[in-house]
Amino acid sequence: MNTRNICIRGVGAVSSAGWSAAAMHEAVLAGTPLPATPCARPGEGRSWPCASRLATAAPPEKIARHSRLRRSSAITRYSVAAALEALADAGHDPAAPPPGLGILFVMQNGCVNYTGRFYHEVLQNPAQASPLIFPETVFNAPASHIASFLGVDGAVSTLVGSSNAIMEALDTAAFWISSGIVEECLLIAAEECDWLSAEALTYYHPKLIASEGAGALLLSASGDGPKVSAVIGPLAYLSWQERCELLPELAAQTMAQFQGQATLINDRTGITKLDHAEAAAWSGGTWNTVLSPKYILGESMGASSSLQLVLGTLAARQTQQPVVISMPGTNTAAYACVVTP
Repeated sequence: MNTRNICIRGVGAVSSAGWSAAAMHEAVLAGTPLPATPCARPGEGRSWPCASRLATAAPPEKIARHSRLRRSSAITRYSVAAALEALADAGHDPAAPPPGLGILFVMQNGCVNYTGRFYHEVLQNPAQASPLIFPETVFNAPASHIASFLGVDGAVSTLVGSSNAIMEALDTAAFWISSGIVEECLLIAAEECDWLSAEALTYYHPKLIASEGAGALLLSASGDGPKVSAVIGPLAYLSWQERCELLPELAAQTMAQFQGQATLINDRTGITKLDHAEAAAWSGGTWNTVLSPKYILGESMGASSSLQLVLGTLAARQTQQPVVISMPGTNTAAYACVVTP
């Protein structure tokens, strides 16, 4: 991959812990899972538990005002707040973003709330289905809104993939920067939660709790900030068994990239059946701290690896030591990366 020594100049986040990267970092360091609430579902005969950890209500200072945002979905509002925080964290004026700024947006489910609402209207009465809602159902809607809100003059695109697809976006962003297509790139991954995605996760395991939010990273080829010093993967797999067999190799290749102690940010959920292979793979490392954000925040699907990268950046700043981020994914490929201060 082309990501070696890409600098992470700023980060931002919205999560079930609150509307800032610092709030998320504090919650994960505390180590106590955030409370979950029952997810309301339509229809009858759905009596089994279905929980979620939703983002809290936005504080007034995090509510962005723009004509594009009047009808935008939650995923866009989360992303705008995270992007503005990342720009401010890098020392930019969020009201006047730097020239040559690009955006790469990553998601797995996308704008599910408006999609569900639109198709409900189609089923009820096709002739009355709102044309105002339909544009909010497409995958590229959040990136388009953010680009308009910020007045971005660089390239803007959206990638759809699994929970660790942000690593492919990181590779693309590095190519854009090295090729002169953009000078800096906002890398954003976000999800919003609805009853369908929350219920779908329970089919993997009944204790898996859906969450939502957004993670944003401002990337550059130079400047102050932690660097992505190594990326391991993609290591491809076609089954859960192959995934389990690949994880020791992923861990071994990653641990060969640094010396001494480091912080490990893993993908563990707190469910032994889902975690045991990853736990065993990384057990040979010397870790001063091990953080498991999914255990605290919930499973945020396409946003989860971006939140891991945000946490990794904050941890590298705080400890001045390498941070290893394990992103084994659940569908086709496993990744890991090393972030150094």
